[in-house]
Amino acid sequence: MSLGLLLIVLSIGIFLVPTVPYIVYNINPGETEKEIETLAEEFPTEDIITEVVEEDFLPPVDPSLPTKPFIRIPIIGINSPISAKQDYINALRNGTWMVPEFGSPMNGKTPIILAAHRFGYKSWTKEMRDAISFYNLPKTKNGDIVEIIWEQRKFEYMIYSGGEGTYITDYNADLILYTCKFFNTPVRIFRYANLIERTTP
Repeated sequence: MSLGLLLIVLSIGIFLVPTVPYIVYNINPGETEKEIETLAEEFPTEDIITEVVEEDFLPPVDPSLPTKPFIRIPIIGINSPISAKQDYINALRNGTWMVPEFGSPMNGKTPIILAAHRFGYKSWTKEMRDAISFYNLPKTKNGDIVEIIWEQRKFEYMIYSGGEGTYITDYNADLILYTCKFFNTPVRIFRYANLIERTTP
């Protein structure tokens, strides 16, 4: 009898986990604004060197790829537009924000910093949430691939480290991904990745 009750409780718990954000939005829609404040906190930019990648080391242009920038994380189903504008509120509302003071895929030694909502907005559909939020970022692990589509070139990065904290701890990464852990906390979830370099033909 107790085993049956345990299975029922576990089943209800598994069912409720994806709906928790919706419940929170309905109880307190203002929580999303707090998440924005945490995501948009400024980063130090001292001693960050920008170096343009040489053409021979760039991925080839692929006309079948989108003309606008995108991030894809196949292992968790992310397929999100990227905005590098100063207006981070609209960028985060519609997808992933690239911190503009830092790098882009065309830069060699400047880390790219990408942020996205973990929970997002009540108005988002489930399909939109699955595609553009970093809700499942904690499920990624070392060795997972992150793709950035930039100027119709596909740049591939491999995650090598991750963690939780209030600050970035590794500015040597080529790509830094982050999102909030919870609504009411400054703790962020980080993933660090390096470019899978293309050698000259």
